[in-house]
Amino acid sequence: MKYLRLQKIMLKFYYNDFFSKFDQIARRGRYLEVGPGPACLTHLVCSRYSPDEIVGLDCSADMIRVAEQYIREKGNTEKISFVRGSVEDAALLQSLGTFDVIYSTFSLHDWSDPLSAIHNLYHALAPGGTMFIYDFNKGGVLYYLCLNKGFLESVRTSYRNDEIIGFLNQLGIRNYLIRKNGISLDFFIRKETIPCIPEKRN
Repeated sequence: MKYLRLQKIMLKFYYNDFFSKFDQIARRGRYLEVGPGPACLTHLVCSRYSPDEIVGLDCSADMIRVAEQYIREKGNTEKISFVRGSVEDAALLQSLGTFDVIYSTFSLHDWSDPLSAIHNLYHALAPGGTMFIYDFNKGGVLYYLCLNKGFLESVRTSYRNDEIIGFLNQLGIRNYLIRKNGISLDFFIRKETIPCIPEKRN
């Protein structure tokens, strides 16, 4: 339950910024949340936007158990489900179908192969769909502060603006927007209605 308490604390710091940006892409349809953790944000997104479905993809079985319990308590089980697995697993992502909105908060820095992960998520976007990735800004002030060791490590393993641009250029993705706001860095990727799906480049 400590992760549930931690996510609730973190939400106080990024809630307004996250939702002010998510409001711009929210729509009906299928949502995929990568790294939902204990599902506090999952519940808020479901309540605020009423998507047809939210699938939460997490690599931790323990975290999924916490998330499922939290969603049962909130009464959103009809619309929200969880799948254990890695965002780098192309076959798994393909088996889940396509999504109108894909989003992730503070998990990009944990992806072992961000290039493959972004490639897989782009393929999982339905035509006209949007991906929104929200993470720490490696170049932000937190990078230089002596904070909690685990939290500091998360900041220091995150990415800079130019590194994200490098990933997207390697994948041939051009329709994107990257923004920095203090401690956070986020980017949107819009998939064309008639897409020319990029191939991952080595």
